[in-house]
Amino acid sequence: MDRRDIVYKITEIIFKHLGDSANPEIVKQMVRDLITTVPMGEDGAGAQVLNADPAESQAAIITAFGKSQPGIVAGITGILAEKNIDITDITQTLLGENFAMIVIVNLVGSNCSFSELKEMLTKKGEELGVGIFSQHEELFQFMHKV
Repeated sequence: MDRRDIVYKITEIIFKHLGDSANPEIVKQMVRDLITTVPMGEDGAGAQVLNADPAESQAAIITAFGKSQPGIVAGITGILAEKNIDITDITQTLLGENFAMIVIVNLVGSNCSFSELKEMLTKKGEELGVGIFSQHEELFQFMHKV
């Protein structure tokens, strides 16, 4: 089992135990702490698998889903523009009456922290009646490896 597999398994176990109460930022920090603290190599050193600082991760994945209505895309992209966040890829679809969107963003140049962005997007989702979830791309990749 290579280090990426170990990170994936640790992440999977933490999310399984925390369930709906799991906060992706806290899970990411827990995984980082475990990987860098628990000896995994022959020399007893912890593995540096994730970035040392969450701020170093420059990409994020934003997902939105819920009942389709006007203003969802404008609400989300308006916040991104206001916070100087570049959209590098975006896709959306309608599944019957349901709306789904995935946005990949570059956080370089943002004028807010990732935590602040997540809070603003969550609040906007509540206003619009849709679920909006934001994760650093690194965590998203580990969680969705399968």
